[in-house]
Parts: sequence; C-alpha cells; structure tokens
Amino acid sequence: AGSGAQAEPSGEKPQGQENDATSATAPACDETKDAEELPGYEQADHLKGQGKDKFARGEVSEAVTCWLQALESLPPPASGPRGLPGMLGLLPQPEEPQAPKEDHRILELRVALLLNLALAHSKLKKFRQAVGFCEEALLDEPESVKALYRKADALGELCDWQVAEEAAAKLEATGAEGAKLAAQKREEWKRRQRQADGKQKKMWSAALEKKAQAKEPPVKVADAKSKAEILAWSPPKLEMMSPFDLRKKTIVWEEEEDFNDKIWKESLGRKEAAFFQKQALPLSLVAAAALADLELTALSELVVHCILDGNVAPFAEPHDWSILLKRCPEVRNVLVVYIDIGAVGVDKDGQPPQPYGTLLRPTEEGRVGERVARSARFMGTYDEFLAHCKDLPGLVRPGVALWADVPLYGFNDDDFAIRLQAISRLSAAGITSVITMGGEVQEPGGFPLAYKLDEQAKQSIAVLSIATGMKKLATWQWNRFVVPLDRGPQGILAGHAVLGVLGPGMKSLPNLQTVKDALKKRGVALTPFKLPLPPGKSQSQEEEKFAEMRDKQWQAFCKHLQSQGRQVATAQSSEEEKRRQTMEWYQYIGGSMPAH
Repeated sequence: AGSGAQAEPSGEKPQGQENDATSATAPACDETKDAEELPGYEQADHLKGQGKDKFARGEVSEAVTCWLQALESLPPPASGPRGLPGMLGLLPQPEEPQAPKEDHRILELRVALLLNLALAHSKLKKFRQAVGFCEEALLDEPESVKALYRKADALGELCDWQVAEEAAAKLEATGAEGAKLAAQKREEWKRRQRQADGKQKKMWSAALEKKAQAKEPPVKVADAKSKAEILAWSPPKLEMMSPFDLRKKTIVWEEEEDFNDKIWKESLGRKEAAFFQKQALPLSLVAAAALADLELTALSELVVHCILDGNVAPFAEPHDWSILLKRCPEVRNVLVVYIDIGAVGVDKDGQPPQPYGTLLRPTEEGRVGERVARSARFMGTYDEFLAHCKDLPGLVRPGVALWADVPLYGFNDDDFAIRLQAISRLSAAGITSVITMGGEVQEPGGFPLAYKLDEQAKQSIAVLSIATGMKKLATWQWNRFVVPLDRGPQGILAGHAVLGVLGPGMKSLPNLQTVKDALKKRGVALTPFKLPLPPGKSQSQEEEKFAEMRDKQWQAFCKHLQSQGRQVATAQSSEEEKRRQTMEWYQYIGGSMPAH
C-alpha cells in the first residue's frame, strides 16, 4: 500500500531496516533454553515460514491465516498493559510477585508476526486493521522503524493525515533512516492531499449515482416553535428512561458474544481508552440496538450520520458494523459517516489541521455475506458537511442520525450553537436523532448502591424540546458507559440563553444558578427518575425491595473482599484501588441493573 518502501515477509531489508523476525530487541534471559523447549515457539516459527511462502506466491489471505495461527501458538504476553487485567487497571501491586521475564525469542517472533500481519492487511486494503497490528508490535518494540513506517503508511491510505503525521514524527525521531522514510511519506501525502478533494467527490458521485438520480420528495419544514411540537416534546410527556437491560430490546442477542465482550475487552483499540470507556459496549453494538428499537422500515441502503465531538475513541475501538447488519436484517448495506463537530485548533499558518472540511474515502468495516458496511469521516460543523457534500444528495440525507455521547453544551462558547444548528437541520428534514448518554454515575470510593441519575441529561432534552421542537427524538441511555452528557459553566450559560432567560451580553445570573432553575421559570417540570413498577406495586415498595436486594449484594461483596484479605475502599484509598473495586463490583452484580 502506498508508494513508499514496503518490507516483504520473505526477509528483504527495505532501506536498511532489519528482517521482521529479528527486529525486536530485548535483553536475553538469565537462563537460555533451546528453541524446542519454549512453549509454542517451534510451531509458531513453522507456521510463520508457511505464511511467508504463501505470501510470496500472492496468497495473502492464506498467509494471514498462517500468521494468526502462529500468534495463537505463542504464550500470551507477560503481565502488563496488554492483557485484560492491565486494561481494567488490575495490574499486580508492587508487593505482589511479578510475572517472569519473557524470553526474547518469543518477543521477537511475536513482533515479526505482527509486522507481517500489518503488511498483509495493507495489501488487502484493510488499513485500519494494519494500523492495529502495528500498534500491537509497538507495545513490544516502541521504536521499531518498520512498525512506525507501516503504521504511518496505512494511516496515509486512510487519509487520516493528522494521526499519520504523528506517526511520521515518531518515525523521524528514531534516527537518520526513520527521518528519511518519514520525509518520503510526507512528500507523498502532500501530493495526494492536493488531489484528494476532486477524486473523492468523483468516487462518491459514482457510488451514489443511482440515489442522486432519484428525485426525493420535498421535505416539509414545519415551524420549529410551533405550539403543538412544544407540547408533544416538553416534559412531563417527555420522560427520561430508567436504566434498562439491552437484552430487553427487540432484537436477538447472542449472549456469549454481546455480553461477555471477550473480543471487545481484549482488542487493540481499548489500550488508549479511559477507564470508564473500557466498560462501554462497542459503538456499533449501541447503534444496532438504537436502530432496532426505532423499528426501521425495510431499506436496501441505510446511511447513518454518526455525530461525534472530537472523541478519537470511536476510531480506535474495534468497529464491527456487521453487528448492525446482523441485528437489522432489513438493511442490505450500511454507510456510516462519522461527522466530528468538535472544536479544533489551528496550525502555525492559522488554518485548521488536515483533514478538516474534507470527506475522507469510505473503508469497509464489516460484511455479512454480500451485505457490506462501510464508513467514512468528515471533520467540521454539520453545515460545513452539508455544503461540502451538496452534490451527493444520497449522502447528506441519512436514514437516522446517531449522536454518540456528544456533550450538548461542550466547553467552548460556540459549541452549543453548533450542536443546536445540527439538531435543527435534522429536525427540519424529519430525520430521527438517536441521542445516547450516560445513565448511572457512581461515586468512586463511595457506597456502590448510591447511584445517581445524570440530571443534566434530562435538562438537555428539555432544553432541546423547547428550542427546536424536534419531530423525532429517541432518547435512551445504557448503564455500561458512564459519561455525563453536559459539563462546565458554559453549559449553564448556553442553556439560559436558549431559554430566553439570559440577556445579551450577560455573563452571570444573580438569581438563577442552574439550567434546572431556568426550566422551572419557564414552567417545565422535569420528570423524576422512577423504577418500573410491576402491577399492584407501589413506588415505595419497589424502592425498598430494590434497596434490600442491593444491600444483600453489597454484604456478600464485602465478604468476598474479606476472603481475599482486602478491605473495602474508602475516600482515603488510592484512586487505583477505588477504580479496581468499582469494576469488581460491577462484575460481581453482573454488569447491569438487575431486571425486576
């Protein structure tokens, strides 16, 4: 992939780079063993050779199979940030015994296999996967010229210029050879960037020509301030959903795959994620649940606008949009356009960074038989996206818009206006918006039963209902992604402004301190959170029953800790111990609110 030097797994040394099988450097173990004594080494080395022969014959997919089998033959990496305990912040404490040092030959062979897999996936045009294998190799050999080069090359093929430049900078820092390769990549990228916009528009036009020719019915734009819509969407009719179990959704779940999350938890993309993000379901699974809940009519092609806010996690996590194809059989193909509306800075020349304002080429991110899921990316406001793609009507009119944990108010002065603008455009066009948000918020180190509902999320929906009178809004939350929707003082000011409480130029409010107060002044009462009631049961009875059940679970959990010689975390405990026990508690109770 790309025009730069590529290393073949057969052992050629591109521009001074070492052979893949010997590129990793690690101190030798104190006690040397024969290769046949190393667990899985001999079999993995044999499979590596088979893969090399297949690759040389052009059988790339078969070579990938051999190399993946070789990786599985090797023992798992030593204790560290790569394994599931490391991902969950459950690494051994200093006083606990450390895992034995890994034999350097195992490490070298693993790195060689990962680099071969990165090269093969680039050959197969699966550049996102190639990046993942490079990142895995860099965990063992952080300054590997070959891994950094192939990562930069794959990112360039994805037109992810900003991240590619970061990889090139790391490549340049490795020495003279790395600097030379980085310079070659940068020159190539400059040429491609100058041609990118025109080529991409031609490509999109060809892909969506059939849709472009189909004349769409005119969209009737209703008065956003109409009294009927305000009454339809304002509280108390607009009720906040209580935490629910995804198993109750109107789709068929695969228990082992969807709720044990083995693939998700052990994937490459989680390594850089924040602690609470690691407990999240994949965005593709969340989208599948949301779309199935909306009961979409049969569609041959589905376009989804996935709106983000400068959050790189959705691009690092292991997307598998084939999940959506499996859960929504009425959808033949799906095209997901990530629209990153988060505020960005400017470069030294005063211009926003690449690829701002550019629609990046689509890449395949899932397949079920002949049905394909593809995704592309645009960085800029929603209006900029609509203007950039105005000649592609099939792309700018989605079947649904998925707001993926976008803070409504944001942090900058213009954030709220940008979000309101996007929601207004979607509402006027009659597009359903699915807004995802955090549900349960737990106090670290506090009593685990003391859940609190994110009230700012309720306030956000109430504000939107008044400001835009949205026609369709699917508000829902899930209890495994703990992220507040709105944060900071800017949110309070923006909420007051849209409600007409805050006058022009005013920076503070003498009598109103929160958006909740502003809503009350407008006569809007937020619906309180209530547990779902079985027939014949009162709210107080259910709350007592729920508290009793949680109390029993808590007592059992405390005994569980004591059996391990550990104490319950307190406010004075370390942050790591608080996080550790929080995660253990969620696992202990099954990871979700129990069904009633």
